[in-house]
Formats: sequence, structure tokens, C-alpha cells
Amino acid sequence: MLLKLIKTREFISGAHCEVWEINHETGNRLLGEVFVLNEHLPLELIYRVTVTVRGICIQGRHCGWQWESARLEVAVTEYLKVVQECREEIRIEVCEPEPKLPGYPDVNYHPGDFGEEFTPIIVPLNEDFDE
Repeated sequence: MLLKLIKTREFISGAHCEVWEINHETGNRLLGEVFVLNEHLPLELIYRVTVTVRGICIQGRHCGWQWESARLEVAVTEYLKVVQECREEIRIEVCEPEPKLPGYPDVNYHPGDFGEEFTPIIVPLNEDFDE
């Protein structure tokens, strides 16, 4: 299972983030919104997630997220615990939101760069250009 922690707004003390479940078969699903203090905010990489009695842990350390509500925290933790009990590995990617560009990332803004119609211009270095 892949989760995404998307930083939506950054503050001096931390970041407001969305936690998404990424599923290519059933579609992506927003699990909830959290506030993560800077000391608990991991670098933008992919980490292993485990669920313990203490809650959600990233790389063995309690994540320290502040959820919108205690009820939502319990619901997401229980859901991830069920996934973990099925012996499915849970990973989380920490990232910025995708830019809001039309068609991103499917639009090729430079279609001729590597196509057949691209003809390189060769400028010789040791010839005189005045001739």
C-alpha cells in the first residue's frame, strides 16, 4: 500500500498536510488532514510505515501528527492496522502537491526536441564565418 503525505501549506512551525491512499485500481482516496511539526516532518522521500499500540510510526518513530479529530485518527489507524495484519507492506511518500498545469504531467511542451523532425544545427568551430 502506498500513502502520500502531501504538504499543502507550510508554516514556520510545521506543515499542514493531506494523507492520501494511492490505489491505481479503485482510485486515490483522501484519508485525512494533519498538521506535522517541523521536528516530525520527514524529508521528501519514501518511508516504511508500521502501526503499533502507540499509533502510526515512520521508520520506527511515532509520526507525531496532529489530526483534524481524534475520531479520524482512530479510524485511519485502525484501517492501516488491518492492512498491516494482512502482511501488506505500507509505504508513505512525503511530497509537494503536483503543479496545477493543464494536462500535467501528460503534456509535452517541447514536442520537436527529440522527434524525427528535429534537425540539429552543426556549427564548425575552426572555420571562418566571413566566407
